Amino acid sequence: MTAPLMTEIQTGPAPQPLLPDTAPPTPYPVDALTYEMRRAVEAIVEHAMVPAAIAGQCVVGAVTHLAQTRVNAWHPMGRTGGASCSLFMLSLFGSGEGKSSARKLAFKTIDEAEKEARTRWRQACAEVEAMAAGLKGKAREEFLAAHPLPPDPKTQYSDATFEPLAGDFIRGMPAASWDTDEGGQMLGGHSLKSDTVGATLGGLTKGFDDGHFERTRSKGNAEGSGVAYNRRLSIHLLAQPVAVAETLSNPLLIGQGFLARFLLAAPDSLAGTCFITVESLERSAYADPRLQAYWSRCKEIAASPEHIDPETGEVAPPVLMPDAEAKQAWVSFRNEIESDLGPLGKFSGLKPFARRGAEQALRLAAVLGCFEGIEHIDGDCMRRACALARYSLSEWLRYTDAGAVDPDLQKAVELMAWLRDQKRVKKWGEFHANDLGKSGPAAMRSAKVRDRVLAVLVRHHHLLSSDGKQFRLNPLAEAADSAETQQPRGFAIAEDLRKVAEVARITPAARPASAELPQTSANLPQAETQQPRGLPQNPQNPQPPASADADEQWELSL
Repeated sequence: MTAPLMTEIQTGPAPQPLLPDTAPPTPYPVDALTYEMRRAVEAIVEHAMVPAAIAGQCVVGAVTHLAQTRVNAWHPMGRTGGASCSLFMLSLFGSGEGKSSARKLAFKTIDEAEKEARTRWRQACAEVEAMAAGLKGKAREEFLAAHPLPPDPKTQYSDATFEPLAGDFIRGMPAASWDTDEGGQMLGGHSLKSDTVGATLGGLTKGFDDGHFERTRSKGNAEGSGVAYNRRLSIHLLAQPVAVAETLSNPLLIGQGFLARFLLAAPDSLAGTCFITVESLERSAYADPRLQAYWSRCKEIAASPEHIDPETGEVAPPVLMPDAEAKQAWVSFRNEIESDLGPLGKFSGLKPFARRGAEQALRLAAVLGCFEGIEHIDGDCMRRACALARYSLSEWLRYTDAGAVDPDLQKAVELMAWLRDQKRVKKWGEFHANDLGKSGPAAMRSAKVRDRVLAVLVRHHHLLSSDGKQFRLNPLAEAADSAETQQPRGFAIAEDLRKVAEVARITPAARPASAELPQTSANLPQAETQQPRGLPQNPQNPQPPASADADEQWELSL
């Protein structure tokens, strides 16, 4: 007797698409970066096996940390002293897909310098405490007044809230970066969910705009109260989409302009394409000459003077002024955005974000100019800065368009991505609804939200359940034709592979032998020229041999 085929009850019907197809990720404008930055991005793409957008955001974030106490951006209204070049940056990428490795390579010299400075600080504090150990009462107070503990040289925060950060600024810290590869801790943390969220957002946006931080405590807890002026705060967040999805749709964060101050990147996953060879294991990222040249330049900048008032802690660097051509390039970009803000313009529903684009370009120009060591912003530098700002606006537009669907459907997409993460799929292949509420993503902790999203996934056959309490992943979900069952936001598989080819084929540019500084073409490549066909032939990302039939199917999928 022939064995029966697996029944629909055993396997479940084929999953149905949760979301409509959305636009593919915007090609990251790698050529907009300076020579050493661009080459570092190439190397990080190869060694960390991440999209160029993730590598680029990390490199720009690291350079911004160095630049924010050394240069100011030009202010078009003629503000004396210009404006801060600090940046807020957000990159959305899946868990375990290389974003932490990319960040470590980009921030290597900064992390090492921070560790060394804090080691010396702890030693100095220990020496003072040892000398005061035998003293008590007034004698101890007088000794510590004459020999105060040195200030903490901390400039990087990975797990913090706004309150202690503001307190450190008020106590004299001139500049810092809120930098973490667990961005969900910041965007999904207590600071942005408590009853003081309005004050937190107001404080962060004020700090971004003019470096002003203020905190008021009760008389019995006056320590840390006060006002700090001309401080510098950059934020660099790498986050899983599912961990911040609810926060990024929060009307308060959008309406108050907090999210609009972030440069966004949200590339597709490269999962399933990041193959290695034994030979590739012999190539060390830390011996890569491209990264060594980038790190060398970072060290040069770190060794250059910071413009910080020793008495007040205020940051007052010189303005990196634009020349006439640069001003014209910026005016054209600013007017380009303005023309798309009308009722029929592409930014008509994205006004808070689009209106920030021109300002972001000025800050980016100062950051790029600082890394290049130029004395003024020329037209080429400004056009490249505008390209990076334009990229972020395109990503915000794509992200918000994708988020315009039913929020429960969107949460369902993101929950499926979370459940099917390689680190979790064994544990969560079968689960109880209560387990999801206790140990699942923060967005699923509410029983009402959890039950609605689970019902959506059962209705669309991504999850199977007979009692509405115990659930299991539909085995057919692996072969689902819908892209959103594979990645958050419904990106198409063909576009996924297309992006792999794009980011892995960044052509190394030769630095001009006759010029002290790289001269990147202002005519940046268009999207269609940045998407070569076929699978990548990256030595760090080799592909298994494919048959002629497979090649034909690949071409058809494009």
